[in-house]
Amino acid sequence: MKRRVSMFGAMAAVVVLVAACGSSGGTGGSGDDAGKLTITSPKDGASVQQPFTLKFDAGDIGATDTGKDHVHIFIDGKETDYTVVTKSSFVIKGVSKGEHTINVTKQHADHSPAGDKAEIEVNVTDGGAPSSSTGDGGTDYGY
Repeated sequence: MKRRVSMFGAMAAVVVLVAACGSSGGTGGSGDDAGKLTITSPKDGASVQQPFTLKFDAGDIGATDTGKDHVHIFIDGKETDYTVVTKSSFVIKGVSKGEHTINVTKQHADHSPAGDKAEIEVNVTDGGAPSSSTGDGGTDYGY
């Protein structure tokens, strides 16, 4: 009988622990963003002419001095050559003609990764000199 009670107690403890772990309700980041980072325009695989506007949904973002998350935008995986963007759109210009990957990562105010990432492939049909993410709506903090 004691063994049955002990086994039942242990199983109840496991159920409570699993329920507690599963109820965090967050996806990482600041805790007040319900969704993942998604690029809404242009579509993956699109042909674009410059300048073009990159639109995305990153949840609640803002200036780093407010403590809010923001995004880094960079081209072709060059993570150290990024532009900080605090709005849900960004004008990209100065990218060379051809196929490119547009990368967007969500960052905390201290620039540490918030975990969310998105990317699309675009074909730039006209363009300027090779460049990273340059345009309006951001601050170039790349190194």
